[in-house]
Amino acid sequence: MAFTLMNVALLSAGIARADTDVLSFDDPGMHFRPPDGWIRVIINRSPDADPHGPEIVAAYVNNANKMDPRQIVITVEPWDGDLNAFEASHESDLRNQGKEQSTFVDKKELTKLSNGMPAFFMRVNQGNSAGQFLRSFQYIVIDKQRGIVASYQGRAGQFDEKDAKTALASLYVVVYPKEWKPGR
Repeated sequence: MAFTLMNVALLSAGIARADTDVLSFDDPGMHFRPPDGWIRVIINRSPDADPHGPEIVAAYVNNANKMDPRQIVITVEPWDGDLNAFEASHESDLRNQGKEQSTFVDKKELTKLSNGMPAFFMRVNQGNSAGQFLRSFQYIVIDKQRGIVASYQGRAGQFDEKDAKTALASLYVVVYPKEWKPGR
């Protein structure tokens, strides 16, 4: 009983319990935790955000004060179609992000997450001049109610696919429970 009261007192005082992992992102359909050394970025949803478009649910930075900063961004959006259709829609959205930058998807393969959930893995390059390209490695997956994109990105040439897969390795997605309604 005393342990429970102490936990309540610590939580109400704004002190996190020892088993609370501030780096983990969890919801009923997904789990992700970056490797140690990453910093979680607080996301404030804009009241003007499109309720049907992608929403950033978790973001992390690493090497923020160095010449090769990296970031991990996880987005979700409502989706009730299949994985192939979501991947095609996502790729189209990438290509339409701006007329002043080119987008080149130079690798796309059907794979599985660590828990066996089917996903696409893509390598994307975006930019407008030599030396200014952003490289992104992305897992594209669905949970039967949402389309999910987990992206590892930074300056092209500063990291490779192995770095990205290592950083995104803890991502797992399950079929979102029907009794839950995804929050936005």
